[in-house]
Amino acid sequence: MVRTFNKISAPQERGRFAHRRCSQRDLEILSSRRSEARPRYFVATINMETQFCIVGATHGTGLLIAQQLLQGGSSVRIVARDPDKARRLLGNRVDISHGDVTDARSVRDALTEDYRAIFFTVAATGGIDGRGLFGSRSMIREVTYQGLLNVVEAARSSGSNGRIILPSVVGADRSSVMIRILDKIKSGLQRNLIERELYLRASGLDYTIVRAPILTYVPTRKAKFQITRSIHKLTAGSKISRADLARVMILASQHAVASRKTIELFVAKGAAPSDEQLLEELEQIPPDSVAHDLL
Repeated sequence: MVRTFNKISAPQERGRFAHRRCSQRDLEILSSRRSEARPRYFVATINMETQFCIVGATHGTGLLIAQQLLQGGSSVRIVARDPDKARRLLGNRVDISHGDVTDARSVRDALTEDYRAIFFTVAATGGIDGRGLFGSRSMIREVTYQGLLNVVEAARSSGSNGRIILPSVVGADRSSVMIRILDKIKSGLQRNLIERELYLRASGLDYTIVRAPILTYVPTRKAKFQITRSIHKLTAGSKISRADLARVMILASQHAVASRKTIELFVAKGAAPSDEQLLEELEQIPPDSVAHDLL
């Protein structure tokens, strides 16, 4: 049994690009709704009929999150653009709703319940290899940035008390060779990553942002990594399995110590960490500073 962790309140160091803004329209929308927002710090309850919702779970990290949650006995709802594919992959063990993150109404219709956590794991498709490589800049932004905004606003509209769990990239707000390469391969990616993180922090909802290095399909619990503050640049040699990213995102959804934090997964030498070790590291990460300066 994992012990209970308390929050800490020191401000988090900001990255080099933290001054960059979301669009003025996006911030005006948030500003107009601040009076309706719930307190910044809250913990999701666990007595919900469907505990977890995954937006985008038919491949990659989202599918692994669904599988790990089901193995742990959790109830799961999937919001998928292709419900038939989700059903083929996950069978009758999950509740499946149709929703396309580029269609705000379909997302609102799908997110009508209160969840312990909502995982946003949608990635742009199309382009080369079906992963959005060298795809349209506008299409990539519509999915990776506007898609997250649509999910956040749907959660707000439904009165959700759950935590939004958002994967991101190590050093998203720092200049590096690898970030520049990724930004060329997926046009505008860095801007989308930075601005959607800013939007989520300013939303008034609870959240955890989990920044990961390059992802692989190596089985979980095979490599050593640590949870750290967001201080690193992305490098070519830093890699972690999608299964381990899924594991950390699930831990972040289940423990109050992860509330309103941006964390990075840093590859290290040694034995694979236990959940207890990861939570102890997570406890040492300060919450993000208040985003009022964005508004």
